[in-house]
Amino acid sequence: MPVPWSGTAPPYGFGGAEGSQPWIPQPTDWAGLTVAAQQADPDSTLAFYRRALTARRAVFAGADETTVAESEDDVLVVRRAGVTVVVNTGVEPVALPVGEVLISSGPLPGGVLPPDTAAWIR
Repeated sequence: MPVPWSGTAPPYGFGGAEGSQPWIPQPTDWAGLTVAAQQADPDSTLAFYRRALTARRAVFAGADETTVAESEDDVLVVRRAGVTVVVNTGVEPVALPVGEVLISSGPLPGGVLPPDTAAWIR
């Protein structure tokens, strides 16, 4: 899918003139998902990915430890270089491992991982 870069109407700065569709049509309601719109929002997906990339560089730089993954029900757990990544794909909250939260994809109320959320714990 083309990246929505800017603007308030398709193609959002991707190919063609404003108001025209590129070869892969973009939804008309993506104005809030453009890079330009998300740059100013500290809670945006773009800001989250930037924080995740920064944390990844800092935490896993030079790591040669083997990655271990396990899955139980709707929870995926990956361990590498002293970091545990927990992803909850289910519909119920799950307990988080004890440790420092390095980054999470959403709020972690009461020390639990809500549905559709991921967290890196050290």
